[in-house]
Amino acid sequence: MKALCLLFVAVMAVGCHGCSDGWLDINGVCFYFHQDQSMPWEDAKRFCETSGAVLAKVANAQTLREFYEYILTYGLSGSYWLGASDQSYEGDWLWVADNSRVNKGTPYWAIHNGIFGWAHEPAGGADENCLLLDETRKYYFNDANCNLIHHPICMV
Repeated sequence: MKALCLLFVAVMAVGCHGCSDGWLDINGVCFYFHQDQSMPWEDAKRFCETSGAVLAKVANAQTLREFYEYILTYGLSGSYWLGASDQSYEGDWLWVADNSRVNKGTPYWAIHNGIFGWAHEPAGGADENCLLLDETRKYYFNDANCNLIHHPICMV
């Protein structure tokens, strides 16, 4: 009986650490690409929070690569809101999940051909304060106007 109880506890523990069906597991962190929902950034943030999650944080280049592979593998389309902004202080990009700084430059941010040649995003100034995984930029980061309508990626 004691062995049966221990087995039950072990099975329950494994269940607690895995991701639910439809969620992408990257090193024990679960992500859900809400292809069927589109909304402004603030609504996306609330949408994830009401589900017990937060807008996704891309902690490293491996996570960004796995997002890209997941999107291609499952034929997803559109751009996706991520959980970072510079609304508090222009140019200071912070993840809402833990208030840590967003990595800058390559391989995270898209590049654009500006007045002075090629430059990295973010480049939108005070009009673009929310972080987007941008389909038009091959799913690199782009700063976007927070009122645009895109899909959220939630994370638990």
